[in-house]
Amino acid sequence: MRNLLLFFAFSCLTAVSTAQDDLFIILDTNTSSGITYSQEGGNERRVFAGMAVKAPGRLRLLEGATAVIVFEDTRTALEGAALYDLEQLGADIRSQYSSTFLSRFWSFISNAIKDTETPQKVEQSHRRYLTNARAGISGFGSQSYAIDAPRYLSGLFTAPQVTFRWDSVAHPEGYRFEVWQEGTTSPVLSAIVQNEAFTLNLRQLQLDGSTPALWQVSARQADSTWLKSAQFPFQYDQAALVAFEEQLEADEDYLSLEAPAQAIYRLYQLEEAGLFQAAHQAYAEAATSEHATRVQQQLFTSFLLRMHALKEAQNQIK
Repeated sequence: MRNLLLFFAFSCLTAVSTAQDDLFIILDTNTSSGITYSQEGGNERRVFAGMAVKAPGRLRLLEGATAVIVFEDTRTALEGAALYDLEQLGADIRSQYSSTFLSRFWSFISNAIKDTETPQKVEQSHRRYLTNARAGISGFGSQSYAIDAPRYLSGLFTAPQVTFRWDSVAHPEGYRFEVWQEGTTSPVLSAIVQNEAFTLNLRQLQLDGSTPALWQVSARQADSTWLKSAQFPFQYDQAALVAFEEQLEADEDYLSLEAPAQAIYRLYQLEEAGLFQAAHQAYAEAATSEHATRVQQQLFTSFLLRMHALKEAQNQIK
């Protein structure tokens, strides 16, 4: 699991912080009414998990109320009854700052919540990810296509049932969906579809698991020509998820967390391991469950933005 370098500590912990640095993320609470936030001269207002508050300001916790916050990649538990001055709280956290592998995990949560607070933030975050993609970051190519697909529909697949989706302008003439083995020229599957989705069980294709396969969609134009998407490589390996779970159960950082944080850590590590299809399924299940929290929904929206799935992300915040 430890395939990442340790996240380095900030070089100037005593420097004056920007407003962005002074954001406190409310990760979890045990109450919907016992925690309030206020700034000088303003009224107190209730805060909930998934919200961000900033210094200067105060958090008030009534008797029995608890909250978990993330500030500068550090997780801190608060208990009531107490009144916390956020400037002082931030200074205390900075003085105890230590660089750990888990700090990257808390940063991941913090950034996800910041990126998805409002529809406007979602749009801004998507533009930032696109800018990074065009700069060659996060594994995206620089070439643009009129037909595009989410990033989680390429790479290593661990579940055989896949709904391939793509984004494009409307093409009333329909689409041609094709799958073929890398290094060959004849498709193992070719289908004409009318919508921007096609569901397939990979076990039915009898693909050679030792080499990647490719999928591509083409849109039929009015003049009978075809507008093609990029070729998206994928490989089906159900055993990869089993190996991932075994490694996770031996991960000391994972074992050090409480159950709610473990569930998020699993999502984080699925993405870090490049198991994007499995991550998408796990994020979606958590965000749409009967007891889903706002944080889980925001994490899913943030994941979709990183996967270049803006429409799907926007649907999550409606």
